[in-house]
Amino acid sequence: MVDVTGIFGHIGLQFFILLLLAVSSYLAHSKKMKNHCVLMRAALLLQFLSIVFVMFPSFSVLSGMPISNQFRLELWVHHTAGLLVVLLVIYINLAVKGSVRFLGKPYRLMRPVALLWFLVLLGGLHIYMSLYQVL
Repeated sequence: MVDVTGIFGHIGLQFFILLLLAVSSYLAHSKKMKNHCVLMRAALLLQFLSIVFVMFPSFSVLSGMPISNQFRLELWVHHTAGLLVVLLVIYINLAVKGSVRFLGKPYRLMRPVALLWFLVLLGGLHIYMSLYQVL
């Protein structure tokens, strides 16, 4: 039996994170960088908790199920791109704080990383829709 409540709860959490990113983007454009950074850290923390407590266990269960190679590839691309987003957000945050050296300006990476985060979210929604049809 599929836990639809858990699925919709996690999708809701992802949309909340997306909302945090949108508000954070607005704050960055408004030059309110301190508030932008606080929201980005909150979004990253929620995303990390989502990965650890929802996505990783789900991926572990799926890895033992008979799924198509195409779907398996989609899962790996989604997880790899998501991990890249998390690592880049951490790296940008540390570079802006001056904790690590950054070649160039870390601000130049912010928009591409935000776009990648959005694309990973869309990929995750597609994965949920594919799973829901299968299950």
